[in-house]
Amino acid sequence: MLLDIDPLAMVILAHIWTPWYGLLGSKLGFDSLEECFGGLASTVHAVETGLSSDPAMNWPVPEMADRTIVSFSDAHSLRNLGREVTVFRQTPIYLGLKNALEQNKIAYTVAFYPEEGKYHYNGHRKCRLSQSPEQTLKRGNRCPVCEKAMTLRGLHRVQSLAGETSEGTLGPDGFIRAVDGRTPFLRLVQLEEVLSKTLEVGRRSKSVQTAYRKLCAELGNELTVLAKAELPDLERIAGERVAQAIIRARKGQVSVEPGFDGQYGTVRVGLEGPARLM
Repeated sequence: MLLDIDPLAMVILAHIWTPWYGLLGSKLGFDSLEECFGGLASTVHAVETGLSSDPAMNWPVPEMADRTIVSFSDAHSLRNLGREVTVFRQTPIYLGLKNALEQNKIAYTVAFYPEEGKYHYNGHRKCRLSQSPEQTLKRGNRCPVCEKAMTLRGLHRVQSLAGETSEGTLGPDGFIRAVDGRTPFLRLVQLEEVLSKTLEVGRRSKSVQTAYRKLCAELGNELTVLAKAELPDLERIAGERVAQAIIRARKGQVSVEPGFDGQYGTVRVGLEGPARLM
């Protein structure tokens, strides 16, 4: 056991809602940490949301009431490092970070829209079928096209254990907060994605990469551009259309198409089409 090796070690459960390998995923067979870890459940102080959920989705789940909810990006792709982060105020040494996680005293987290995750909605990719949890409860979990059972995804699983949903309240500073004072978080869209949608070219195109490097070089880094930069500075560097798209994304004025069955969702942040306030 890890704690037998070193009692100062920590266990943080990663992407807990992934159907097959997440602790609370629909295929693993556990409905609580106690079912999995027994008396050692109390040693697990932090859980990671995964890309298909965010802190607000997790707040109503009883398992999360006394645990720190963190967000991390995967190391599988260098381009995506930092798309989800956890921000600490403590001294950046192991014991400082450990104490913050154990005492639920992190500053805030940054998450992208959970609808972008590929395990958010139920569905069958081969049949091009996507369903919300409400639709699945009404129609059953068999695909009406091929009649095979659908894997129940993140949002469905969260709602089944929580019995309710929560989106939190978006404040003027861009932070989403719960009524009970839980750790706030920012919900952002990756800068490359904003630029790609606004300029209507691919994420790796020359125009997107040029704009990305220029914004980050003049304003500091991607997080500053997305969450803190003032509109006049954004307009000066990248033009009015890109600046407006960044501000819209910051305010949650986006339209979303949820991911399902291994297919990533999409978020539109340009000035086209109606906006859905998140």
